[in-house]
Amino acid sequence: MRSRLMLLAVFIPLFSSAQTFEWWRDNVNWDGTTHYWKYLTISPKYLGPNALSVPAINNGSSDSITSLGATANFHFSSGDNTQNLMLYGNYTTKSNTISIDAQFVPYERFVMSHAKKTERKIYYQDYYKKTTVGDVIVSTTFQLFQKWRKDVQLAMRVGVRMPSGGMQGAARYADVPAYWIDAGMGMPIKNTNWKWISMAGFLVWQTNEDHLRQDDAFLFGTGVEFNKQEFRVQAYGAGFAGYKNNGDKPIVLRFNLEKKSNRCVYLLKFQQGVQDFSYFSVETGAKLRFE
Repeated sequence: MRSRLMLLAVFIPLFSSAQTFEWWRDNVNWDGTTHYWKYLTISPKYLGPNALSVPAINNGSSDSITSLGATANFHFSSGDNTQNLMLYGNYTTKSNTISIDAQFVPYERFVMSHAKKTERKIYYQDYYKKTTVGDVIVSTTFQLFQKWRKDVQLAMRVGVRMPSGGMQGAARYADVPAYWIDAGMGMPIKNTNWKWISMAGFLVWQTNEDHLRQDDAFLFGTGVEFNKQEFRVQAYGAGFAGYKNNGDKPIVLRFNLEKKSNRCVYLLKFQQGVQDFSYFSVETGAKLRFE
């Protein structure tokens, strides 16, 4: 009896692996030599929710608080439910004219349906994988034309996505570098605590295609922001539009709430995908302030 159980323990995984290999081979029409990565679609629609995410809006101001933070993120969609931790860090100069932001996903857990795995053409060896780590993103924001701030707030931002994320075979991250440059504007509405915020720029990421090595996208966003004492509220839409038409035009709606205390900033964020991003997301956590 014991020997039979041992044989089952050996042959069942082998049989399961053979089945998933045949499924993947037929799903991508494998030619027998091409690496699995070439069959993936490197676009926001066919990757995990943190792979090629839409950058936060540039509201025309650099971050005025040096901080470290952590949040819990929950992403819900048909066929892919994902949870992840997010770490944040920000450093700002004493004059608040330059800030450097960094974020990193140290842990991500995901559960995908067979239909979603088929759609994304994931690799058979990663069929049953459920955890990974994510990319590192660093951006620098430069405040422009300080003398105009009462009438209009302007800032330039440069961001880089470093391909540190794993589980490319499970279509969670792209394993490609990306960068973006944008200009942001905040226009105060007179006699209120509101301002109109907007951004425009371009975002570029490398692909896995030999003849089109990168996807170039127009980056955009617009909405409103409310600031009063320790509260800040943002409601805006943002996205980018690539040129390949392969799920590379994500648009999202976001609602962010921040409450400041003497030592912390508490965060609550909601995000709804509108196009080429099928997730509804919730993020909550806090940042520790360093004066």
